[in-house]
Amino acid sequence: MGEGEGVADVAIIGAGIVGLMIAYKLSKQGKHVVVIEKEQEAGMGVTSGQANVIHVVQLPFGSLKSKLARKGNLMYDDLCRDLGVPLKRMPALLVVKGWLRIPALLVVDIYLKVALRREFRTRLMRGGTLRKLEPLLADDIAAGIAVDGYGTVDVQTLVSSLRSALGKEGAVFRFSCKVSSVERNAGIAILKTTGGEVKARFVVNAAGLYSDDVSRLLGKNLGTLEPGLGVMSVYSGLPLRNIVAPLPLSVGSRTKGGAIIPATDGTTIFGPTLRIAASKEDNSYTKDDLDLLSAKFNPLLNSQGVLVRVYTGVRPLSPTKDFVVDFDSSTRVVNLVGIESPGLTAAPAIAEVVERMVTGVQP
Repeated sequence: MGEGEGVADVAIIGAGIVGLMIAYKLSKQGKHVVVIEKEQEAGMGVTSGQANVIHVVQLPFGSLKSKLARKGNLMYDDLCRDLGVPLKRMPALLVVKGWLRIPALLVVDIYLKVALRREFRTRLMRGGTLRKLEPLLADDIAAGIAVDGYGTVDVQTLVSSLRSALGKEGAVFRFSCKVSSVERNAGIAILKTTGGEVKARFVVNAAGLYSDDVSRLLGKNLGTLEPGLGVMSVYSGLPLRNIVAPLPLSVGSRTKGGAIIPATDGTTIFGPTLRIAASKEDNSYTKDDLDLLSAKFNPLLNSQGVLVRVYTGVRPLSPTKDFVVDFDSSTRVVNLVGIESPGLTAAPAIAEVVERMVTGVQP
């Protein structure tokens, strides 16, 4: 939809997983949606660097991102069934080595049971029981907690399915279009882009790494994002049945610390790591990054796989250390800033929140 072609109900800036989920939700509600994306196709930004995990544990539990992730997690089975996308459910095993760590493990188990309540089951297990559940675990794993409700999904398959479904719903995509300025006339936002104008009654900023810049274009400064680089190594020859992660969990950290993740294609992912990148465009990794992954995760297993590839992703580290969901009813703009990990998990729940804003129902 360009100049002279009418006014959309909603313009969504960003065709990553969050923008696509919002577009899908709104299109299903009969809204005329235009999705603006600076890349040549959907899912080429933050979304392309995912570890493909549907999370349960995201600390602190009182944060917005943790609440939306737990809600989004529970929406994925129906969503993937409707889209025809495989979703593989499995527990995550949070493990410790050495009996001296058992007291801390007991405390974490109680904490998780209280925080997760009846939504997700947790089970405290000895090392031998864990190895029956996951034969690839190292012999010196003393104990751990199995947290049910985790899952893995191929993000690019999910993106492709959403893209196809949106086409059937009549959503319009404007690729290779970067928003340069915004004007308003009689309650209508006029978005000037490198591919022409887009007019809309409502604007949603789901621009990922560049959501801070876009929010300023839309008239609100919500802080500056830091680019967080995550490195992931992919192995063959490790037929893992469960996600495996070492304890402790860190409440104040920017990351859960990564895990060993069985991917949907039969490979196994180590990671991601997290460090501040030189820029939003810097996705280069070093041998030190790979050594860090190997040193952290190989000791948790009783065998080693074959390294087949390495990939990276840059996530938008929030200025508040939490998701920023800002709704300005006077300008009819929603800014989604700092949607970092676990943005994939939370995406269906974020879409529901935005849909309520657009339709005038308070979330």
